Amino acid sequence: MRRILTFLKLFRYDLLVMLVALKHRDTPKNVKGLLIAAILYLVSPIDLIPDAIPLAGIIDDAVIVPAAVMGLTNLLPSHVRYQAEAQAGKMLRYMPAILFTATLFVICWLGLVIYGIYRLIF
Repeated sequence: MRRILTFLKLFRYDLLVMLVALKHRDTPKNVKGLLIAAILYLVSPIDLIPDAIPLAGIIDDAVIVPAAVMGLTNLLPSHVRYQAEAQAGKMLRYMPAILFTATLFVICWLGLVIYGIYRLIF
């Protein structure tokens, strides 16, 4: 999880622009599909170079995913990219509150899962 958060800090603006563009109806379907594939590759335990190999596994994710996001950003139509950048700029102002809320949600969810497992066992 820490690895994913480190990568998100490095290229969060481009990723945020692409996530906003993902919802736009004028974004080409091939760009949407490739972005979803890049995100799945980041969170997937299956990689080209396994993460068990020190340094090489992390460099694999650190190179492929940001390159894919930056390349896909260039494939966006200009009006979609402009609108997505404007909306992403507004969203960055509220990012600390969004991250705090998401963290609270995950902690509550994990608490419920642990409580449920505890009730099943005992």
